[in-house]
Amino acid sequence: MRNFLILLILFAYNNTIAQEVIEMKEVYEENNLVYKISDDGLFTGIAQVKRENGHLVYEEEFKNGVILFSYLYFNGKEKRLSTKTIYNPKKPNVLLKEFMYDLQKEIFEIHTYNEDGIKILREQFTNGKVYYSCQYLGKKKHGIELGYKDGGEKMTFRCEYINGKKNGTEYCLKEDGTETKKQYKLGKRIK
Repeated sequence: MRNFLILLILFAYNNTIAQEVIEMKEVYEENNLVYKISDDGLFTGIAQVKRENGHLVYEEEFKNGVILFSYLYFNGKEKRLSTKTIYNPKKPNVLLKEFMYDLQKEIFEIHTYNEDGIKILREQFTNGKVYYSCQYLGKKKHGIELGYKDGGEKMTFRCEYINGKKNGTEYCLKEDGTETKKQYKLGKRIK
């Protein structure tokens, strides 16, 4: 029984590591699924775009024709990730999350999407700490927008939005330590 479990684990590990890697031009998309041109079968593996000099520019990872991840790389001598996108495996081509990286390989921005691919959150980071966060409903701010300083320890800005319009109290802490508060109702300043 123990040997069987070891073989099962090795087989599963081998399947995750030994993915087929091909060029993007060797696949095609039909009805939100990706197929391999050579056999018209649903593609499982990685499809890449490389420059003539061999530099990896972009790649997508698929399982049974469904995109799971995409990776965009910076142009340079080494393979350095610029953007990683995670897709909803139950809804082909629907975004779940995007991670943006700086040249030091640190995450500087994350976009989060609901199960239908509608953006619901944008976060920005410095030195691994959140300094800006805003809730969205698609392309419009919808919910709480927050700004921070001192490594995310001190709130410097807070405002609520409804369908892209400020609503409620906008709080701002200036560099000199003074605080301001303004009142809004559906985008119009009332105080």
